[in-house]
Amino acid sequence: MSLIADWFNGSKDYYEGVAIYATLPTKKLRILKKLNRGKNNHNMSTLVEQLRQYKNAPQKPQPPKKTPVIVENYTEVPDQEKINITHQRKKLAAESNKREFGGVLIGDLPTELRPRFFHAQKVFYEMIELKFALNDLPPEAEESALNILIQIMKLDEERDLIWKELHHWKKHRTLLSVPEDDFSKLTPTQLIQKYNNLKSNISKINQRVNKMYESLVKETNRHNKLLIEAKITRSEDRLHTHKLNMKKIKELI
Repeated sequence: MSLIADWFNGSKDYYEGVAIYATLPTKKLRILKKLNRGKNNHNMSTLVEQLRQYKNAPQKPQPPKKTPVIVENYTEVPDQEKINITHQRKKLAAESNKREFGGVLIGDLPTELRPRFFHAQKVFYEMIELKFALNDLPPEAEESALNILIQIMKLDEERDLIWKELHHWKKHRTLLSVPEDDFSKLTPTQLIQKYNNLKSNISKINQRVNKMYESLVKETNRHNKLLIEAKITRSEDRLHTHKLNMKKIKELI
């Protein structure tokens, strides 16, 4: 009873309410299954109604708990603990997605970047699912953990490249260049050499960009500021091109 009162006096989180309803002796499996399908206006209204009815009803002695009846691999009582974990993970994923993408509005993006935005969201959710899978592994599953970490690192690299495009547009209102270089005809030795050259160039450009930002902060003349900003934009465009080319080469090696 106190749990329900606290829920009504608190944030009324939908999934917490479903977890509370699942513990009630008067719960109906038909309603619980419907609530477990996810939050919408109708389900939220049903949840509030069911919890309020139980809260206001005269309390009777609770009967002993029923043992789940298993018939041909079907259990009468759903595994609510697993369902609650799934709901909690969906909630965490939604909150993380809001933090990650809250600063970029799809309506503000040009047509070319909107598919990239949706792909960035897809990559982000894949990373979250992999992190959950990693957390679920037993300590001895070191090889599986390593494989998952490698997948997360690859996705994180891909997400980083997309975010550079999105943030570049937000800041400069220009699109970053997408390279059309073809490395398929290079030998393995040439690919490695090209990769190392790009890596070295990226390091040098990063150093120059950092110095340009320092100069930008100190510069007081508006015309000179615009010149420095233009140089930074061109350098960041070149950095992005080099990183995309490195990604292409890495896939060929």
